[in-house]
Amino acid sequence: MIQKILCFLFVFGLLAVDSNCQEITGTQNLIKGLIQQSPLLVGHRGGFDTNLPENSISLFDFTYSQITRKPIAVEFDIRKSASGSLYLMHDATIDRTTNGTGTLTRLTDAYLERLFLKDKQGHLTTEKIPLFADVLKHFRGKNILLMLDVKGDILPDVIQTARQMQMESQCILLTFNQKNLLMAKAYTSQMLISALVVSENDLSLLQAVGIPKEQLIVYISEKTPASVLETMRRESMRIMTDISEGLRNNSIVYDPDFYRNRVAELDLGILITDFPVKAAQAFDIVKP
Repeated sequence: MIQKILCFLFVFGLLAVDSNCQEITGTQNLIKGLIQQSPLLVGHRGGFDTNLPENSISLFDFTYSQITRKPIAVEFDIRKSASGSLYLMHDATIDRTTNGTGTLTRLTDAYLERLFLKDKQGHLTTEKIPLFADVLKHFRGKNILLMLDVKGDILPDVIQTARQMQMESQCILLTFNQKNLLMAKAYTSQMLISALVVSENDLSLLQAVGIPKEQLIVYISEKTPASVLETMRRESMRIMTDISEGLRNNSIVYDPDFYRNRVAELDLGILITDFPVKAAQAFDIVKP
């Protein structure tokens, strides 16, 4: 298995060179605050602290403005339209979050550009579906990290867009399988790369890939064994997990002690939460 991984890495490396990707030397441009601050709070789909539309620039701005300690991060989903443009959209279809219908990957820009986002109560707003490029432009130069959940086989397109906007070093790339992990390793050395580890085998495969420690984030879950966590702590790996209050706590924010204890117990460097602003109160990093 490890030999196959190394072979894939070699092939993807050749692809990256052949596609004339910009040469990058290490991870020196990664935001230093991520390493210095703990925990980094990440708003899932931007956060659910307000009624603003999920995966919207207005919601990202709200979360960014309310949490006083920087950097912070927002997580969002990226899909590719039939016209080849990259949009922010969690669901495969646009029905729930816009006044349109259909599967985003089958819809043209001409149609998508006419639509508006709904807020969390389902009311129509005046906000458009964001383009990934517009989000990158909006946050360029600000002390924020963008966590990218890439939907479909479009990872090279996403990395290339971030590179063109000179925003690679402000992005965290989520990978949930070996194919995308290997591709991420081959295509970018500036983006932070997250790898899901829920077993001893996952950790062994990850170590074989050889992502630099400064670039790596290990995503754990309830299934991750204590022995694996101990190895990661011993090797000073940056550990991340999600709280998922929407799934685990009926979309209700936990008490501050819960967030503090979870960070301490798991030695977390990064915490993904549905309520980043409210969770920030546990760490005294939110506006009064």
